[in-house]
Amino acid sequence: MERDQELEAAELEASRRASEGQLPLSVLLQDAAQLEASHIHLEPSGNGIDIAFRSAGLLHGYRELDALQGGVLVRRIAAAAGLSPASPLPQRGRLAWDEEPLDVSMLPLRRGQRIVLQRAARKTGHRKLEALGMSCPLAQQVRAALDGAGLVLVAAPAGHGRSTTLQTLLGLAATRTRPGLGVAAHVLGELPGVAWADASTVAAAETVRAAVEQDIDVLMIDSLEDRAAAAAAVQAAQAGRLVLAGVAAADSVAAIQQMRSWRIEAFHLASALSLVLGQRLIRRLCAACREPVQATGSVSALLGFDPGTIVHAPVGCEACGHSGFAGHTGVFEAIRGDATIRRLINDGGDAAILARHAFISAPNLGSAARALARSGVTTPEEAVKISRG
Repeated sequence: MERDQELEAAELEASRRASEGQLPLSVLLQDAAQLEASHIHLEPSGNGIDIAFRSAGLLHGYRELDALQGGVLVRRIAAAAGLSPASPLPQRGRLAWDEEPLDVSMLPLRRGQRIVLQRAARKTGHRKLEALGMSCPLAQQVRAALDGAGLVLVAAPAGHGRSTTLQTLLGLAATRTRPGLGVAAHVLGELPGVAWADASTVAAAETVRAAVEQDIDVLMIDSLEDRAAAAAAVQAAQAGRLVLAGVAAADSVAAIQQMRSWRIEAFHLASALSLVLGQRLIRRLCAACREPVQATGSVSALLGFDPGTIVHAPVGCEACGHSGFAGHTGVFEAIRGDATIRRLINDGGDAAILARHAFISAPNLGSAARALARSGVTTPEEAVKISRG
């Protein structure tokens, strides 16, 4: 009994000493939001915990805490997320700050818990398409597709904003009089008129078929991962539903090729397809400190710029945490399911033929990225990454 009291007293004293230099959780989250950090990393080290923010795609050191201060912060995060700071198993949870959900992942290491907090998009369904990075003409085209029925595919590699775009589209398409159902492992925000099914526990194909029977008008599938899910999505679109589906693919043409690889019959795919969006995320220059420079000869050659073209380079200031960048923006391309595209798909046209027709007068990912570099939204080096695949 006395030993327990001594231990409790020692813990209280440790907490008191830690609190003298503690980092309140609210301050950590406020600073992360100010720097538009997408992730907060807490890494156990030999001396305590190292904290870093991922902003504009890069990790930046934020602060170091000693073992006592770090322990207090870890316990507060765990408590807020409903997790155990002493669990020997990986854990996932969620906490809310300023009405914004944050996903929390805890991984036990030899030195302690490694924690990553990921900030989710707030009010996803109320975001304008232009805020994602779409041009006005493309946003109008997307809105027209959302007003009708058919299959809308969103193609992007992992980590390039596919889920955010899909859930934004769902929020714009579904209403209380046009009910929607989302199938996703992570929900970025509640949407009026939308119910959610957990993709980690229910097969997407089964959920889609059940949704049709439930008289759902708008379906969103965060990720098509097999033939059964793809076939169910196509069938639902042919039955008059609007189906929004994500595909892990490099671009919009690759998404069509992926559907073919799942042996979806060409006629059914062609008749169901309304629109295919391809997207990537690209780092956005800080508008407060970017500076105009002349593009180098090598970069101009890679991007097709004239010699001496004025572009912009990062500098770094207080507003951007001295990174030179302020978050990300989307780069988009679109293939509209018009009569020619449907005929080419039905006739087995290859990727080159599909791309040749789709991008006669519309930008593909590469040309969209080059336009962002010309306008000073991003750097030429970022645009080259997209242009070269």
